[in-house]
Amino acid sequence: MKKQITGNRRLFLFITAVLFLFFLSCGGGGGGGSSPAPTPPPPPDPSTWKVIALGDSITYGINHDNPNEEGYVPKLSRMLGTDVINLGVPGVRCDYVADHLVENLEKYHPTHVLVLIGANDVVAFPYDVTHYIHVLEYIVNTIRSYHAIPIIGTLTPFCYDFAEDYYIQNINDRNAAIHKYIEKGMSVTIADFAAVFTCDMMEHHGGMHPNSWGYEVMAQIWYQTLMKNPQN
Repeated sequence: MKKQITGNRRLFLFITAVLFLFFLSCGGGGGGGSSPAPTPPPPPDPSTWKVIALGDSITYGINHDNPNEEGYVPKLSRMLGTDVINLGVPGVRCDYVADHLVENLEKYHPTHVLVLIGANDVVAFPYDVTHYIHVLEYIVNTIRSYHAIPIIGTLTPFCYDFAEDYYIQNINDRNAAIHKYIEKGMSVTIADFAAVFTCDMMEHHGGMHPNSWGYEVMAQIWYQTLMKNPQN
């Protein structure tokens, strides 16, 4: 009888140990288990944003092939479901945007600032990419100092009437500098129009502005860039 009791006790202890190990392997026993998966962040809500667009006639929305066609700003506004404030001024260079930047930041208090500037600098003399990048650096730092998110656009090509080697090289050098010093050097999100734009997306009359298709592509690129990087 004593041997039977001892055997039953051993069996009970063995079963208890097995159940205890199984309980631990399932994450029981307090802090010994794996942590629950973190809750993913909510999707961005553009309706809470205040977006301003700074630039020249491309931001303003000039299209010589179809003057009644809208530019990228109203298209982007519909995509985001919120008004994008168009501060594009035809004919201006990067210095103009920098000179009026604080004024616009204090007036509108944006959450996001789209900057596309430099086409008119390309046709100016001398050929000074260094000054252009210094101005963009000032623009980025100032936007950030007002707790807004800067997004810089690369330059679209010159085509047709303006398709001269000098201008093409000037644009290419500026875009390369944007990637090197602004995107990588300053960790700024870039809306890379140059990566996808062709002359089929540019107007035939003049060749400096996008056509209707080009403005649609620009709006899509701005939208995708904003949604992928809502608060960088």
